[in-house]
Amino acid sequence: MMKNKIKFPGAHILTRMIVGLMMTGVLFSCGKSRKPSPDDLVTRKKILQHQIDSLKRELVKIERRLRDTVEADIPAIPADTIEPQEFRYYIDLQGTVKSDGDINIMPLFQGEVVKIYKNVGDKVKKGDVIMKLDDKILRNQIAEVRTQYKLARTAYERQRRLWNQKIGSEMAYLQAKTQYESLRKKLATLNEQLKRAVITAPVEGTVDELMIKEGETAMPGRPVARVVNLDKTYVEADVSERYLKDITPGKPVILEFPEAGITRETEIHYTGNFIHPSNRTFKIRINTPNPEGLLKPNLTARIKVLSRKVDSALVVPVAIIQEDAQGRAFVFVLDSIGTDEYGRVFYRVRKQPVKTALVYNKRAWIEEGLRPGDKVALTGAMGLTEGDKVYIKEEEEE
Repeated sequence: MMKNKIKFPGAHILTRMIVGLMMTGVLFSCGKSRKPSPDDLVTRKKILQHQIDSLKRELVKIERRLRDTVEADIPAIPADTIEPQEFRYYIDLQGTVKSDGDINIMPLFQGEVVKIYKNVGDKVKKGDVIMKLDDKILRNQIAEVRTQYKLARTAYERQRRLWNQKIGSEMAYLQAKTQYESLRKKLATLNEQLKRAVITAPVEGTVDELMIKEGETAMPGRPVARVVNLDKTYVEADVSERYLKDITPGKPVILEFPEAGITRETEIHYTGNFIHPSNRTFKIRINTPNPEGLLKPNLTARIKVLSRKVDSALVVPVAIIQEDAQGRAFVFVLDSIGTDEYGRVFYRVRKQPVKTALVYNKRAWIEEGLRPGDKVALTGAMGLTEGDKVYIKEEEEE
């Protein structure tokens, strides 16, 4: 049975170079009959040096190809060295922006809108007039009651003087007094209602919306305008009762407003004292300044409440943690087993059981099973088997 011959790349080039060296030697040996000149020696040296350099370059190429051929079945995989680092575990919540200055204005009595003094977007101070309702009927009622009141006051004062003189009956005095007091209170009530025909801003802010037009009828309990003050905003969220011990006033939080491109670090300012029976949640409040006015009521906020912080933890990507047939978690650890003639380090794959403490943001805190300095296989770990021989990709590329 014939053995297969290994064909080395560039063998024909080596042959030509060797033949060239032999021919050079023959040519110079044939000239031994005469003494070579210095120029001949310099020429010969240059030819030999060029051929030697060419041979060295070709040998390097052959060695590289031989290395790749012999070790082609040993894969190079990415890996990472485990070192202690900070690990933070957050409770993720979703909330909405609210404002103490977001107020719907409602009229207290029915009336036609005769004049609107402010437009949407106008700045207002507390007490500024926004609109006025028709008060003709109310003024007529006041005039009528005022006339009755004046008459009742005159009758009451007369009966009081007579009664003080022990003239007349006590019943007449009391009736006059009752009539007078009743009309006085009624007149005061109507005057108060007259003031409410002028709708004013309850707080300083901006007219954000007008829900009615001139000529339409305003009804009690139905909003006619909204005034918003964005200086005092806060984030409110509903939190499951299972976090009752973890989420308390003073806990550090990170607020993210994706739509506004804002991220802030602050703390929880208030937690509710009532568990809603329908969804088993309690409310939290996080005050947040709004100098730019970018935080609008009902804007969505992401809330990250810091629940656990470990200064020195061994952390690995969640993706490299696998489970065996018994449901036990493990990772592939790489143990160094030596180097080859080219300085490359070999590793043996070992299956290492681990215990995970917490997982957050695709990172797992390994509580047991790993030590600082351990090398763990990263991507491609699913294709490995315990006992495999590998290189580390980064070391291979160096």
